[in-house]
Amino acid sequence: MIIAADHEWDARGHIDILGLAWDHGKFMTAVDRTPYTLQQHLDIMRRADLVVMQNGLDADVMALQREGVDVSWLIPKVYDTRLAFFAINNHLAGTGSFDLRSIALLAGERGGQRWSLDWKRYESDIHRTCSMDAACCAWLYPTLDRQIRNLKLEPTLDILHRCQPIFSLMHAQGIRLDKRVLEQIHAARQQKATDIVERYHLWETRGKKVIKKFPIWRSDKILDKFQELFGVRPKSRQRKVWEKLSNDSTLLPEARDFASAILDLGKAANDATFVGKAEEQEDGTLEFGKVAADGFIHPRYDQCGSPDRAIASGPNIQQWPRPKDDPRPVKLRSAVIPLDDSHIILGVDLGSVETYTNAIAMSDWDRVAAIQAKKVSHEGTAEMINETFALSLNRDQGKACNHAFDKGESPYNLATRLFKTERPSRQQTLQCKSIFDRMLQEYPQTARFREELWEKARQNPLVVTNAFGRRLMCFSRSKYGESNDRFAKHDPLKKYWCSCSECSPRRDRWKYAVAFLGRSAAFDALLRIMAKIYYERRLDDCSLPYMEVHDELDYSVPANKAEYYAQRALDAFQEPISELGGISLPAE
Repeated sequence: MIIAADHEWDARGHIDILGLAWDHGKFMTAVDRTPYTLQQHLDIMRRADLVVMQNGLDADVMALQREGVDVSWLIPKVYDTRLAFFAINNHLAGTGSFDLRSIALLAGERGGQRWSLDWKRYESDIHRTCSMDAACCAWLYPTLDRQIRNLKLEPTLDILHRCQPIFSLMHAQGIRLDKRVLEQIHAARQQKATDIVERYHLWETRGKKVIKKFPIWRSDKILDKFQELFGVRPKSRQRKVWEKLSNDSTLLPEARDFASAILDLGKAANDATFVGKAEEQEDGTLEFGKVAADGFIHPRYDQCGSPDRAIASGPNIQQWPRPKDDPRPVKLRSAVIPLDDSHIILGVDLGSVETYTNAIAMSDWDRVAAIQAKKVSHEGTAEMINETFALSLNRDQGKACNHAFDKGESPYNLATRLFKTERPSRQQTLQCKSIFDRMLQEYPQTARFREELWEKARQNPLVVTNAFGRRLMCFSRSKYGESNDRFAKHDPLKKYWCSCSECSPRRDRWKYAVAFLGRSAAFDALLRIMAKIYYERRLDDCSLPYMEVHDELDYSVPANKAEYYAQRALDAFQEPISELGGISLPAE
C-alpha cells in the first residue's frame, strides 16, 4: 500500500493538521490533530509499504520526533519527492525549484493530465491545502519513480534518503560556540576599525550641541577622501577596486597603504554573516543574532543546494575561513568547541579525493597509481612544473594547478591565481597553458577522455554520469558561454579554452562536466562513509557528525577515548569503495 502524507504546523512549530492521500491522489483527507487522530494517522502509516512526502525527512518526520514520536520505523518507508526530483534534475539546484508547486509544474503531465497549481489556500482553507499537498505528492510519485528507474538513479536516491535524516539531526543538534571567544573577536575588530579610522581620519564630525564622530569609510565620501589625498578617484567602494589600488605600482606607497587599510576594514568586519549581528545588552554582555542563548548555532545542510555537494546555511559553517586564511588576531574557528567539556573535536578529511575521483572518472588508472605513489600531489605537481619550466612554485601554487586542472579551468583563470593579478599578461597565460599541456602529456588517457568529452559537448545539454550513478545535465548558460568577446576568432591551438562564439558554449558544458565528475564522486564517497559510520554506530554514541565541511567530517568524542575513535573513523574512511574500482581513499 502506497499513501502520501502531509502536516501543517502552527506558529509555535507544532503539528496541528494531518493530511493523507491515496490511490495516486484521487482520494484525500485532512483533520485537526488530536491524540486520537494522530494515533490513527500513525497507524495508517505503519500499515503502508511506502509513505510519500514532500521534504518529509527534513521537516514533517523531524517534527514528529521533536514531539516525542518514535520515527525509527517511519524513516525507512519515506519517499521524499523533493529528493527524487533533485536526483533527476539536479542541474536546477539552488534555483528554488524544489517546492511542491514547482515540482508539479516541472514534472510535467501524467496520463495526459497536469496537476493544477492553484490549490494553496493557507488563509482561507488550511485543511484543503494540507490534503491537496498530500494528494499532489501521491500524484507525482509514479512519474518520479518511473524516471528514477529509467535513468538508473536508484543508488543516488537511496543515499540521499539515507543521509537526509543524518543532516536533519545534525541541524537539530547544533554546534557549540565559546561566547568568550566571539566577544574577543568582536572587541579586536572594533579596536582595529577604530585605529584605522583614527590613523587615516576616516570620520567626520556632526552635531551642534553635542559633537560626535561618524565613520565615512562605508559611504562614497571615502572616494572623495582618496581623490583629495592622492588625485585619483576609485570607481566604486567594491573590494576588487581597493585590491587593484593596493597592488597598483603606479600609485604612491601612501596611496597603496591607504587602500590596504580600507581592505583591512572590510576583512573580518562582516562577522554578522557567520554569527549574526552583535548587540550589547543592558547588563553589558554581547548577544549575537545567529547564536542561541545556550551558545549553539544550528546550520542547516541542504543536499539540494548544489549538484555535487551539500550546502550549509544559517550560518554557513563551511565558509568559515581556515586559520591560515583568517586575518583575525583571534581565529573564528577557535570559537567552535565540542558538545561537552570532556570531549574533543575529531576531524577526518579525505586527502586529494577530487584528484582521485577525477582520474577514476576518466579511467586513467596510471594517474591513480601516480596519486597513490605521491607522484601526483600538491608538492609533486609543483616539483614537476619547476623541473620542466625552471619555475619556483610552492605547495599552495601546486595545489592551485591541480585544482584548476581537475575543474577544467582555462590557463587565463589559473594565471590570475598563480600570479595574483586581475589581468594576466599573454606570457603568463601561455605559461599556464604550457603547464596544462605538460600535465596532459604526462597522462595521455586523461587527455583522450577530455578530447572525447569535448566532442560530446557539441550537444546541449551534455549529460554525464559519475562513478556512483549520479547524473548531471550540463547546459551552456548563454549563447556565447562565458566569453566577453563574442567576435573572438577561433583558435584551434587553444583546444577547449578557445573563446570564439562557437567554442564558448561548448566550453561552458565541458568545464561543468569535468568539475562535476570529480567533485560529485568525492561527495558521494563521503556520503556513503557518513552513512556507514552513523548507521553501523562505528563511533558508538558519537556516530552523528558534529559538522560536515566539504571533504571532512567532524565528530565530538570523549577525550579519553579519542585515539580509539580516531582509528575507528580512519578505518571507516579507508575501507575500499567498490564504485571507485575498489581503491581505498587516503584520509587523515
